[in-house]
Order: sequence, then structure tokens, then C-alpha cells
Amino acid sequence: MDVIWGVSVNEVAWGGLIAIYLFLAGIAGGAFLTASLTDLFSKRYPKVIRSGAYTAVVSIIIGLGLLVVDLGRPLSFWKLLLNVNMGSVMSIGVFIVSGFTALSVVYGYLIWSSAASQKQFNMTSANTEVTQTSVVQGLQAFRKPVAGLGVLFSIGTATYTGFLLSAVTTNNFWYTPFLGIEAIPFLPILFLVSASSTGLAATLIGAFNGGDLTAYKKVDMVLIILEMVLLFILYLSVEPIFFSGSMATLFWLGVVTVGLIVPLLLSFYGITKHKNVILPVCGMVVLGGLSLRYFVVYTGQLF
Repeated sequence: MDVIWGVSVNEVAWGGLIAIYLFLAGIAGGAFLTASLTDLFSKRYPKVIRSGAYTAVVSIIIGLGLLVVDLGRPLSFWKLLLNVNMGSVMSIGVFIVSGFTALSVVYGYLIWSSAASQKQFNMTSANTEVTQTSVVQGLQAFRKPVAGLGVLFSIGTATYTGFLLSAVTTNNFWYTPFLGIEAIPFLPILFLVSASSTGLAATLIGAFNGGDLTAYKKVDMVLIILEMVLLFILYLSVEPIFFSGSMATLFWLGVVTVGLIVPLLLSFYGITKHKNVILPVCGMVVLGGLSLRYFVVYTGQLF
């Protein structure tokens, strides 16, 4: 019998592939959010924009690939795209994620074409420069509208992963209300904050040598603290049994210690001492985000 953290794989309907898909969708949403907001309000960090745009495309495509494989009938996936049921959370989510994927690919191409053109601009003859630059400038007119619309779809993608689990109203862990308000599920809020943090962290890994990133590190510190507060509220909102047993080590060590406390302490140290600790901090934040998805997916099916 195959066992994962002491749990038979036959006891869970949604396994590791779903957890990884939720994680990658969150990474994609957070990375796109980082890139697009930077692109809309500041051009000082081109490496951050490129890193976030490319990370979003790669993450969402891989995540969707895992989801299609997990369905068991991958050739039937197209039916979900053509039949949108506004009464189904999964159907609405497919529409949101499909729109986000399309926007991510378009935005990624616009970012890539701009960077490639700029590089070629410095290498080609003057006559060729004018032609290529005019074509690229024509394409770049769509860049801000795509980025702005993508902000909405990236938020929708990050929160949808939480709504997907919260839709199982018979599950006492996944269907936890926020602060006791039945109309507001807890997981979409937690997943949005976690996605923003892990997506930002993944983006900074790709742009770690892109100049002074102190402002981004401070934002991630705020997100880490906010996630810690949300997890504390979740801990008080559900039965203690959910945070014990076979998944306790993953939560307390992987999510809380490695994913939140240590990165926060290292971030404080890095800012006060002006040390570049982006790679270890962001790497642990990403690992903590993956651990959180595994914890939520499996714990919700154990009790």
C-alpha cells in the first residue's frame, strides 16, 4: 500500500498533483501580479517585469498540464472550456484560469519582444532599427491594457484555488468561514495572500541581480506577516485535531518555520544589515507555499 505521510493514497480523492497545481496556479497569479503592477506604475525594474511575466507563463502551463493529467481523461478537457456552468465553481474557475493563461502568454510575448527588440536595436544597422522599432512599438500599445486586465484575472486565479476547495461545504476544514462570517470562505483569502507572497518570491529569484530590490523585500515581509496572522486565525477557527497527527510536521516545520518565521527573520536581518539574502529567503517562501498547499489538500481529507 502506498503511503504519504502515514496516509493511504486510497483515502484521498485529491492527491499530490492537485496540490502542486494549486501551488503553481498561485505562483503564476502572484508572479503576474508582481510584473504587471511594476509595469503599470514603474519602469525602474525591467528584470522584475521580465522575471514575473516568464514565471507566470511557465507556472500556469505546467500547472494546467498536471491538472489535465490528473483528470484521468485528458482528451476530454476541452469540453470544460466550451461548457461554462455559472452554477459550478470548477466551471467558472476553468474560464478564469483559461483567460489568465491566454493573457499570460500574450503579456509574456510582449515583454519578450520588447526585450529582444531592444537588444537587437543595439546590434543592427540604422535602417533596420527604424523598421523593427516601429513594429514593436505598435505591439507595445497593447501592453498596459493586457497588464491591467491581467491583474484582475491573476487575482481571480489566486483566489479561485481557494474557492475550489471551499465549495466542498461538507468539509469542515476547507469550508471554514472567515471570522465566522458564513458568506466569506477563509481559504480564498489565505491563498490570495500566499500566492502574492510566493509569486513575488519566485519573481525575485529570477531577478535577484536586477538592482536594489529592497522595496520588494519589504512588501514580501508584509505579506509573510499577514499570512502568519491568517494562519493563526485559522488555527483558532477549526478543531485542534487538524493541526496534529500525520500532517503536523509538515505544517509546523514546512509552512510555519521554513516558510514564514525563518524567511521573516532573515529579511529583517538583510534589510538592517544591507545584506543580499534574496535567494535563501525567497527559496524558503516558495517551499513554504508548496507545503501549505499540500497541508490544506491532505488535511481536509483526513478527518
